[in-house]
Amino acid sequence: MSTWYEQAKARMRERQISQEQMAERMGVTQGAIGHWLNGRREPKLEVINQMLELLNLPPLVVTAPPAESEETPLVHEGKLEPSAFRRAPMKGIAQLGPDGYWDVLDYADGWVDIPSSDPDAYSLRVRGDSMSPAIRDGWAIWCEPNRDPVSGEYVMVRRTNGQQMVKELLYANSECVSLMSINASYGRLTIPWSEIEHIHPVGGIVPPSKISY
Repeated sequence: MSTWYEQAKARMRERQISQEQMAERMGVTQGAIGHWLNGRREPKLEVINQMLELLNLPPLVVTAPPAESEETPLVHEGKLEPSAFRRAPMKGIAQLGPDGYWDVLDYADGWVDIPSSDPDAYSLRVRGDSMSPAIRDGWAIWCEPNRDPVSGEYVMVRRTNGQQMVKELLYANSECVSLMSINASYGRLTIPWSEIEHIHPVGGIVPPSKISY
């Protein structure tokens, strides 16, 4: 049986979808897509299923063995259990401003159904074009505050001075975090941990049609 990433690569070739196009749809970097499709790095199950859904392929589902068994849970082809999806409430509208920063307005209604196990997952609707084409005006991002950030993927960063931004995480060490702007106009940014309030991984980017009210 072929692996999930072999099936994904075959479907992308069939539909002439490039790694760059898939990265844009998923809200990650082309490098991350390349690692996943070559089997060099295994993403979270919900990320795998996000890609498979975009390619109209069957999702993977973790099936736990019987209680008396000590076998490791298996991942197999099948229907994704409904419990794997949850609502990510709309926390606000992210109004994009100068230098790649944004202000989150106080209120926005609606939610996004997402493939995540994070009970605290939330979403934000984007206004403005400073992160286009990766994140377009009117689209939404959803974040997973209880998941660890991964280099090469997008993160939502809030600084202690209140500034907020979505960037690509380049690396993080004991002293600082290095970020790259989604829009090439703003370049690279290095921030010491003392100036960071939190970093939440971006689980995905969805179009307006996926926002429910």
